[in-house]
Amino acid sequence: MNDKELFFERGFTNNIKVELGQKLTQLQSLVYDLTKDLLIEHDSNQPIKQKIKLPFKTVPRGDSWSKIMNTVNESIQLKDVISSDEIKNTFKRIFSKPVLFEISAFRARFPEQSRVLYNWHQDEGTWFLSKKKNVTEKFPATLWLSINGSDEKNSIQVVGNTHKLKLFNHQWVDGQGFFKINNINKMIKEDDIHTVKTEESECLIFHPLTIHRSVPVSENIDLRPRYSLDIRYFDDNLSIKKVNVDFRVKLKKIFRGLI
Repeated sequence: MNDKELFFERGFTNNIKVELGQKLTQLQSLVYDLTKDLLIEHDSNQPIKQKIKLPFKTVPRGDSWSKIMNTVNESIQLKDVISSDEIKNTFKRIFSKPVLFEISAFRARFPEQSRVLYNWHQDEGTWFLSKKKNVTEKFPATLWLSINGSDEKNSIQVVGNTHKLKLFNHQWVDGQGFFKINNINKMIKEDDIHTVKTEESECLIFHPLTIHRSVPVSENIDLRPRYSLDIRYFDDNLSIKKVNVDFRVKLKKIFRGLI
């Protein structure tokens, strides 16, 4: 099956290499420049592809790390990647008329940071309950792009065919939002879980109803960060139209004054 068929049938594509060239290098360089003093001792003359994979001395904490994240998320380097022709053309593999969704983000994860560990959830769980009219009923797909590579210990997991079920009721998680589906483990088959493993600049695209999560913390992991982008586009021709919604989610929408 091609990428479009996989997206609509399984709920996510295979890995796709996005040739971003200097746009990726400039983003990697920005991240490195902001974090180099926090990394283990290293040769600053080595290629950026190696430096962006170096472990930290300790897990960054507090306002200093938040400022770094905000700087990257507000940078022109990030905007250049998100709005690039290369990214838009990748979305054209599944959408006939891809349009940039207003919420895309740079993310960094360290093994010991519980706040950035997301439980099983569907992205549409947040968009459905949004109070912004330009966010609801867009059904954006997420392109998960690796900035410095990912492996089975430090990545995300997606569950095949779960986009065909329904929009489940999500629990609110402080510091995250509606990012936890209660009692979902019994419905997930181990054979349907796909752990994403990528080289830098590789991505996959998944459906807004596909259940996914961060890989749970494993033991004996060094402090090598996982840098990634959540880039979202929707189809202006509305390729995704029908959504079966749990009645509790509908009630939440009513109580929040969104209907």
